[in-house]
Amino acid sequence: MMQRLGILCFLFVMFISEAKENKRLPLSDYFSETWNTRSGLPHNSINSIAQTEDGYLWIATWEGLARFNGQEFKLFTRTEINNLPDSGLRALTPTSNGGLYIAGSRGGISLYHQRQWDTLFSAPAMVNHIYQSKDSTLWLALENNGVYFRSKNSKKDSVVINNISAYRVLEDAQGIIWAATSDGLYKIVNKEATLITSKSGLPDSPIYTLLLTRSNRLLVGGERGVYILNGDKFEGLHPKLSSESISSLLEDNHGDLWFGTINKGIFRLSPDGLDKLDSENGLPANRVLSLLQDREKSIWVGTNAGLFRLREASFSTWTKKRGLSSDYVRTVLSHSDGSLWVGGSTGINRIYGNKVETFEGVQKGSPYSVLSLLEAENKEVWLGTYTSGVLKVQDNKIVPFLNRDNGLGSNEVRALLLDSKNRFWVGSAMGLTRVEQDGTLVQFTNEKDLPSGFILALSEDTQGNIWIGTGGGVVVFDIVSERFTALRFPKHFYTEYAFGFHIDKNYTWMATDRGLVRYTHANGAMAILGKEKGLPVDKLFQVVPDKQSFWLSSNRGIIQVNKKHVEKILNQEVSSPSIALKYQLYDEGDGMLSAQANGGSSPSATVHKDGTIWFATAKGVTTVEPSRIKASTQVELPTIIESFFVDGKATALPLKDESVLLPPGVSRLSFKYAGLSFIMPQRLSFQTRLDGFNTSWVERQEMTVAEYTNLPAGKYTFMVRAGYPNAQWQENQQVISFEIQAHFWQKLSFKLFIILCFILTIYAVYKYRLYHYKQVEKELTNRVEMQTHDLQEQANAFAYQATHDPLTGLPNRRAFDCWLCDNFSTYKTQNKPLTIAILDIDHFKRINDGWSHIVGDKVICAIAQVLQTGCEEKQEIARWGGEEFTILLPDMTAEQARVLCEKLRKAIESNDYSSIAKGINVTASFGVSDSLDVLDYDRLLSRADQALYRAKNNGRNRVEVV
Repeated sequence: MMQRLGILCFLFVMFISEAKENKRLPLSDYFSETWNTRSGLPHNSINSIAQTEDGYLWIATWEGLARFNGQEFKLFTRTEINNLPDSGLRALTPTSNGGLYIAGSRGGISLYHQRQWDTLFSAPAMVNHIYQSKDSTLWLALENNGVYFRSKNSKKDSVVINNISAYRVLEDAQGIIWAATSDGLYKIVNKEATLITSKSGLPDSPIYTLLLTRSNRLLVGGERGVYILNGDKFEGLHPKLSSESISSLLEDNHGDLWFGTINKGIFRLSPDGLDKLDSENGLPANRVLSLLQDREKSIWVGTNAGLFRLREASFSTWTKKRGLSSDYVRTVLSHSDGSLWVGGSTGINRIYGNKVETFEGVQKGSPYSVLSLLEAENKEVWLGTYTSGVLKVQDNKIVPFLNRDNGLGSNEVRALLLDSKNRFWVGSAMGLTRVEQDGTLVQFTNEKDLPSGFILALSEDTQGNIWIGTGGGVVVFDIVSERFTALRFPKHFYTEYAFGFHIDKNYTWMATDRGLVRYTHANGAMAILGKEKGLPVDKLFQVVPDKQSFWLSSNRGIIQVNKKHVEKILNQEVSSPSIALKYQLYDEGDGMLSAQANGGSSPSATVHKDGTIWFATAKGVTTVEPSRIKASTQVELPTIIESFFVDGKATALPLKDESVLLPPGVSRLSFKYAGLSFIMPQRLSFQTRLDGFNTSWVERQEMTVAEYTNLPAGKYTFMVRAGYPNAQWQENQQVISFEIQAHFWQKLSFKLFIILCFILTIYAVYKYRLYHYKQVEKELTNRVEMQTHDLQEQANAFAYQATHDPLTGLPNRRAFDCWLCDNFSTYKTQNKPLTIAILDIDHFKRINDGWSHIVGDKVICAIAQVLQTGCEEKQEIARWGGEEFTILLPDMTAEQARVLCEKLRKAIESNDYSSIAKGINVTASFGVSDSLDVLDYDRLLSRADQALYRAKNNGRNRVEVV
């Protein structure tokens, strides 16, 4: 008894926060979408679904891994993931630092982190689940091999449970590890496993899945239902689930529990009870393999027939499935008592408290087809019908009121109005009828008063005047003069039908067959917002105001525009640059079952008491909660730069705080990016900025590619950010820094050199002409002397160049060979030691390739300076060639030279090269040999060279002596 009381308490805590919320939609009424191999998935069996910290959705299948950005799938197989033994993937587990573990059918395990794959050593069997516990231990649930774990930095796996199939591993708040296996549930404490037997309340059957709720309650799903741990006992969670084979579990943001089954689809347990969705109601297949709720609160279902998504869309729809009499809805009325009335082709319904009420009445032939609705002063509801005139709802029954038999011009009634004088107006297909308070009828026809007898809309303004929309324009009935005045639309409007009105203090807004017409009360001026000014459709049926927005119904969906923005467009001068209309068009992709909103009836759309807006459509009555749309645009929206192309070739994206170095002459750069929203990916807007080129954000609309051509050399930072429609830009920008190197003729040093040469040339010309005029008689002599002097300088320069390295200024190999040749025999004769050291810069090619040859030259110069500082004057230093230097050490043995070379090696290693390039580190290897036991200097050089190779082979950055 106490155990059952505990479960009831758990369910109470789980659902108490939901008690004040509206009831859930039935699962079959959620907006759903399906993706499969035709959509770009590599396989239809969705074994696991995960969302990483960056916002990407990842899908594991038997033919590889798919990454979803909301619009397209990017595939990862053995080709993209090095050393992965098989493309078939079974498990996905995100890490706390933004990474993702993947595990596959042959035991392969890889970690994706910072756009790099790190493939770990494989497990001995297929990995059904991989779990990282709080102490960073990896737990592996293996097919037929049980449960293994590998400690952090360990190179081997340890067995905890063997020779059974394990399906899932989980750690609870107390640090206990639970394992779902073919033998049942295991409890693992200190790496010791204990099987939970039937004495604890679980059946003797396989356990497939585990869930730790937000309240730290353990749920267990298996072959024979779902169980919850209460103290040290397990109890069945719901009696209707006791016979189901549960394959996956999920707790959503409401605290509702979702259950995926092996062959019955999915169940949801909420405050409304247990709800089910299977293949007969839209699910791709009844076998459910995985469940996930993403950051936007959508529920993702992995089946063996594709990926399925459920979400509470911006719009939801009531149809016959939810109790309406008709799917084809013509009119909708918000009643003052908080109910909503819906009129359709086969009757009238009242929606109140999420319940649908149907009304009956005396009717000959087919059911009532309701075209219009009206709430009277006594809160009665009046109905305008297609064939039965005007009806009333009295005592929950429909009764006749006015039709052609008792004076109505036509039984087709599309508009009803009760004016401020309590007179009842009826707009029909054959004119306008007014019912006076005493019951007498006054008829108005197109022959005398109206431009057309086909009445579509009626409305009363603040002065009490009646506005009538017809099939031939608009007329206004003046309440004082009791006369009709026709409004003449400008000819260029091409407007005939007026379907609906919204009247405010300054304007009357009219939904017409050519757009939204604004009539100014003060001066009678009219302006139109149509396709010419950016509206996506011609024909509008209803104008519904809501705070800062207008909601416009049409045959192609619901359009939302900003009032002030519309007024700004309509107020602009003809000669002014046109302002682009900003709007949102909502259709089937937003939850509507049909984008065709109906018109020609009144009201065909309305604002309800709770702030929702309702629209009559060809497939039910659709409702939208504007605050929900606004809330969806405030969800964090990650922006991702997905690829970077240089002259059409893909370039690796840099890590954070890194910069890409591009060669000179780059002509075209392309950036592909995405906003990771899965509920409105097609509506996202983007802005880009290229610091170094411009300082302002550039509107890219829905474009997901930015391209730049012929950028000059320099440093740049590309930035992109994504935004939801009609929302403020979030600070979610992503950046890539890069530098385009300059050709040598584009460098400042070259330009300064050219200027200097020009100045010197001018000066030389000046001097030449001065000497020409003053010393004509000495010209030949001076010229000879000058040429002689120049030749001597050239000879000296040639001699210097022949023996010195132009980069470092050190003696070159030729000079060093001369020194060695001149001194070797002398030192041998005097029996004095002469030592030679050869050093080579380690991995110098990486410096040239990674930073540039210019940086490499600077490194060579820096090392030359270190050598000059560390050696004495009598010790000759030379650049041997490339990245090699030689040092001639007189009167030193090889062991004495070792000490000096070790100091030089450390000096090179510890030298600060940050002024040359960030992140660069330089080391050098030394080979040392002396002359004590060699007979010629060639042999001395050879032995030093051998020592150098030994230093390089032994790991570099060391000194070796022969």
